Amino acid sequence: MMVLLDDLGYSDLGVYGGEVSTPNIDGLARDGVQLTNFHTAPLCAPTRAALMTGQDPHRVGLGSMEGVGPPGVPLTTPGYKGSLEGEFTGIAEVLGQEGYETLQVGKWHLGSGEGQTPQDLGFDQNFTLYDAGASYYPDGHRLFDRRVEPVDTAIYERNGEVVDALPEDFFATRSYTDEMIGMLDQRAGSDRPFFGYLAYTAPHDPLHVEDTDLIEHYLELYGEEYNHEGLRTERIQRMAELGLIDPDVSTRWPEQVQDWGDLSEDQRRDLRYRMAVYAANIHEADLEVGRVLDHLRATGEYDNTLIVLASDNGPAGSTQAMYTAAATDGWYDHAYPLLGDMESYGLEGSFPSLGLHNAQASSGPYFHTKNSLFEGGTRVPAIIKTPTGHGAGGDRVVDTFAHITDLYPTFAHYAGADLGTAEELLGDSAQPLLEGTSESIGPDDDHGSEHFGHRAYRSGDWKLMFVPEPMGGTGRWALYDLSADPGETTDVAADHPEIAAELASQWDRYAEVNGVVPVDFDLVNQYAPFTAAVWYAMDWADGIDHPASATFE
Repeated sequence: MMVLLDDLGYSDLGVYGGEVSTPNIDGLARDGVQLTNFHTAPLCAPTRAALMTGQDPHRVGLGSMEGVGPPGVPLTTPGYKGSLEGEFTGIAEVLGQEGYETLQVGKWHLGSGEGQTPQDLGFDQNFTLYDAGASYYPDGHRLFDRRVEPVDTAIYERNGEVVDALPEDFFATRSYTDEMIGMLDQRAGSDRPFFGYLAYTAPHDPLHVEDTDLIEHYLELYGEEYNHEGLRTERIQRMAELGLIDPDVSTRWPEQVQDWGDLSEDQRRDLRYRMAVYAANIHEADLEVGRVLDHLRATGEYDNTLIVLASDNGPAGSTQAMYTAAATDGWYDHAYPLLGDMESYGLEGSFPSLGLHNAQASSGPYFHTKNSLFEGGTRVPAIIKTPTGHGAGGDRVVDTFAHITDLYPTFAHYAGADLGTAEELLGDSAQPLLEGTSESIGPDDDHGSEHFGHRAYRSGDWKLMFVPEPMGGTGRWALYDLSADPGETTDVAADHPEIAAELASQWDRYAEVNGVVPVDFDLVNQYAPFTAAVWYAMDWADGIDHPASATFE
């Protein structure tokens, strides 16, 4: 069973230092292995491509997303189509060949054309949201309008047939759970094992909440003196108490985040409301995960099921303002009429988001957020519970480097599938680590990545990065020693030029093997100020002045 949450921050769960009530997920961690150094791509679709195919996203068409790619790289370039392409075998197809019944529910985001659907990738049953996100309510409105039909609403599909209208009582987090439990019930008495892929949209924006009492609960919890700086400090302290981080870890904030003292009372109140609705959204997701786990227990399948829960990337620092550039004028007035109404956050017709201030707090000690190759964008919570008799005991915390592509061979090996040499697979099976016969996954933890022209290469505790200055980088190659500086606060490339040069060479080899197009640093830096203004624009609630940096002129 693979449970994927969407834009969950590293420190949001209780077992990772968060104050949000997540007893069901925390309980899963006590039954399994809690990974503290698990990584994904920095955006939704590339991570999902890596999960489903086991390959680097560029090899299967997801070097770009939503019509956005690196500067100067046409989206017709192989590897940058923005939906699945190339040669791959879906993990569900591999498991299906071993006799597994395969079930998919929730967000897909890998394309809906020929060769790109859940059924094409081997799922027997599916209830699928094809879009990047949508309203959680039955209106099903997209994040921004589409230029072709259906213009307003997201596309849902059940077993190959488009869903014309969602039920009146639809609410994504709960309804996805209902769908997965329904599929599990249909196979009652079957002697076939199953693979379930449950991909919640929570806590992706718009942050909708079905039980509005939970919003009030978290408004009271955070109190009138809510402070995003203080929240981050408190979470780091709890993480240190849990043994997850050094209490003296050095940290920094993105340059677009104002100090608490520089914010108006209205801005402070807005950030508190956003954090409360985000926490309530996660609270509801935990309740629904609990329903799935309880169902597995009630049917006697919990102990014998490998269960993985992870986030697809770091918390979202962007707001609805990022989508505005792609939307038709006036569309939001129709689709989200409560947009900007702070006290309506979470209701149908609202479009609240976390915002960069809160998102950096959500990342805890790790720098930055979703859409970034810094640790805050790619290091995510991940928990794996092994089947009874196939692990080294539960309640383990493991700091070994792991990557989303390691799950494909892990699922295959637990299912008894022979992947052969599978040279195109990027990851390695975590089974030896989970069963206590190895302290690592694979022969090394070297890993390269590229994101909209940004670059990173990690080898051991060394991490080389090219990120433009407006996104927190130096605009050139920078080197970080994660063993001493997990917050990526200090570039030490000048102190270790030979290491920087070697990792730069390794990145070049990674790019060549995986079809990555290296974009000239100067070109990426040229586009960076505009890009940062779009990515990190803050859509303050109605009546709050918008700073000049949050406009699109």
